[in-house]
Amino acid sequence: MSRRTKKVGIAGKYGPRYGIRIRRRLHDVESEMREKHPCPECNTGVLKRISTGVYECRKCGTKIASSAYYPTPPKAITKKIEEEEEAEKEMEKKEPEKRVRKVKKVKVEGEKEKEEKEEGSNV
Repeated sequence: MSRRTKKVGIAGKYGPRYGIRIRRRLHDVESEMREKHPCPECNTGVLKRISTGVYECRKCGTKIASSAYYPTPPKAITKKIEEEEEAEKEMEKKEPEKRVRKVKKVKVEGEKEKEEKEEGSNV
């Protein structure tokens, strides 16, 4: 069987009804609505729409009430995420990279373990 809605996508279920403009708008809204969105709590892309205005994260189980078609996180959560990002940037500015010595143990035939010291940056 061939695909019947190659050009119109998800709006193909409406056939010739309602006009092309409305079906194109509907296509844009419905295709974005069905996508996976990032979760504001755990920052992964697994937020899924359960019903009108209700979204659930498949990873952490957080339920969010939002707008009907697109998940827009509440301002409190958005503000919290922005504050955390700013705090991380400030910490990076205050603490320059520290040099750390790494020790490798190398076995040499007939001898005891020999230690090699390397200097590298903390990643």
